[in-house]
Amino acid sequence: MRILLSVVVAVLPLAGAWWLWRRLGRDRTLSGRATLFVLGAGLAAGAAAAYAERLILRWTELSFDASHGGAASALLAVFLLAAPLEEGLKVLAIWPLYSAHRLTSPRLGLSYAACAACGFAAAESAALVLFEDASALGVARVVVSQPAHVFFAGVWGYALGSGRGFAGGWFTLAWFVAMLLHGLYDHIVFGRGPGLLIVATPLLAFMALGGWLALRDVAPRDRISLPPSMRPLFAALPEPPSLGAMRNLLRRTDRPLMLHWIAIGTLVTMGLMITLIALAVWTGHRMGLDFATADEADVRSSGPLALLGTAVLAAFPIAGFLVARASAAHSVLEPALAAGIAIAVVVALLSVTAPMAVVFALAVAPVAFALACGGAWFGLAR
Repeated sequence: MRILLSVVVAVLPLAGAWWLWRRLGRDRTLSGRATLFVLGAGLAAGAAAAYAERLILRWTELSFDASHGGAASALLAVFLLAAPLEEGLKVLAIWPLYSAHRLTSPRLGLSYAACAACGFAAAESAALVLFEDASALGVARVVVSQPAHVFFAGVWGYALGSGRGFAGGWFTLAWFVAMLLHGLYDHIVFGRGPGLLIVATPLLAFMALGGWLALRDVAPRDRISLPPSMRPLFAALPEPPSLGAMRNLLRRTDRPLMLHWIAIGTLVTMGLMITLIALAVWTGHRMGLDFATADEADVRSSGPLALLGTAVLAAFPIAGFLVARASAAHSVLEPALAAGIAIAVVVALLSVTAPMAVVFALAVAPVAFALACGGAWFGLAR
């Protein structure tokens, strides 16, 4: 049974690599031979990482699971071992293509890095199920962890293909941020109780949307589109901006930066968070939810956590929209800066009152920032 489950979880990312090559490799700019090479290198890297992590964890007596060695042990295991080792081995998998000057565009960098990550995820997932945990919860954690491998590899792969190389500032920054966020995500998925797996839901949605926007930027439009059966459902919705358009909207315009609207936006975001949390607590009590019994080891605690998390995240797009509309802004820079300051304030407050909650706040911070930018984009003066 373990062998069958390990094969099934390994097939999922391999199928993702095949889908990616079908969508991006039809015009032969994405070499099938090179794709197979990085996929195989990723498989080897994933197997090596799984074996090395088991040996090092056994030797150091650390654990990814906070319930075994404590939260400090789990965080050390993730950020000193797993996250840098895994992202580093993925870079190593595409190093020959970089040395041969094959990563000549963001499209190629993203594509080859994502395919290498698919191979890495397949090997690591199979090893985790085969040698670690083949329970329903263990398999669910492995499956939920797979998209993060591909997404975060695509982030630094996109930067690497932009032409600045391994020594370039953008790649270094992209790799470091991807490593940190991937580590936070893995800590939530593997290190905390099943009750906190609900936190991965907005992160998965963020990765899905970000991946779609990135693919839409690097691939012809007719290859990254919705199935015909789903198009009528989304026809009435406005098309989201491309990554390039959003980068332009985050830049300063000719007019001065409106500092007062940044301050107002910060206050509006904080006020909306407090208001929506209070509304969520009132709604939860009306529904019979007991917030005092929330426990990460109990799946039933997902309900209160989902309600509170939804309230917090909902404040960001609403605040971004209101600030952009009220200020008649032509860019999302002021609402974005206001959201960033609000996130920093929340993290600072949590570091004093609930230090362990900082991990979750940092993990969902990109989601909150993206929601604020999205809300501001809808509120822009056009």
